[in-house]
Amino acid sequence: MGKSTLACATALRLSEREKTLLVSIDPAHSLSGILGVQVGPSLKRLKENFFAIELDASRLVEEYTDRVLSALTDILPRVRSGIREYVKYLKNSPTALETAVLDRIVDYCMEFPSVIVDSAPTGQMLRLFETAHMVGGWFEFLKKVAEERGKVEAFMGRRDGLSELIEDRRKRLDTLVKIFREKTVVFAVANEEPLSMQEARDIENRLKDMRVQLVLNRWKSMECDCIKIPEQERPYSIESLRRLPVEELVTYLFQ
Repeated sequence: MGKSTLACATALRLSEREKTLLVSIDPAHSLSGILGVQVGPSLKRLKENFFAIELDASRLVEEYTDRVLSALTDILPRVRSGIREYVKYLKNSPTALETAVLDRIVDYCMEFPSVIVDSAPTGQMLRLFETAHMVGGWFEFLKKVAEERGKVEAFMGRRDGLSELIEDRRKRLDTLVKIFREKTVVFAVANEEPLSMQEARDIENRLKDMRVQLVLNRWKSMECDCIKIPEQERPYSIESLRRLPVEELVTYLFQ
């Protein structure tokens, strides 16, 4: 029983209160095996208020960069070939996946009162939150460039929509960052091993402006200031997940 199992059980329990989406961004998806129901890259309804999806990384990046290409070429048709080259680099950039995931999560947060994100271990989750702040600075730079370009276009008697496009994207990002800071809880899941506990503490230290709660999984006897989840025998299937003691996790989300 690991972090993905806890994510499934918590999302299932939340769905008894309100419409809930469980999103896997872990490249090694495991939701289907845990839930006992096939989950894929398209939104799937599992129960009345319980939905799940396993995001396809390559497809997600492709869709995101295609949207960027379409928006930019509509506004800047004279530099179409240069934009295509930019998008090619964007697809292969180090944070392409995180940027595409952030963009998709904005949409999910508008539709679902509760969104549970199951990520890969420490590294991917930290990159996701850090990318949000990094992209924010990049948008500020682009906004200044677009404003200067707009002045030139106005002087030439042409309307320029680049500033509006960048402002729209920046507002989407600001919405997500606000959700991260005001509504998001990061459950740092660890077990009773020194390395695992250290990774969880690292998450707490690096995400100081967010609510981070340590969860001790497969708990046996270790004492700590954390939520403790005892070991459960093969809790795989929706009905089995209902028996997992995740009430404290759900209660913490509504504090």
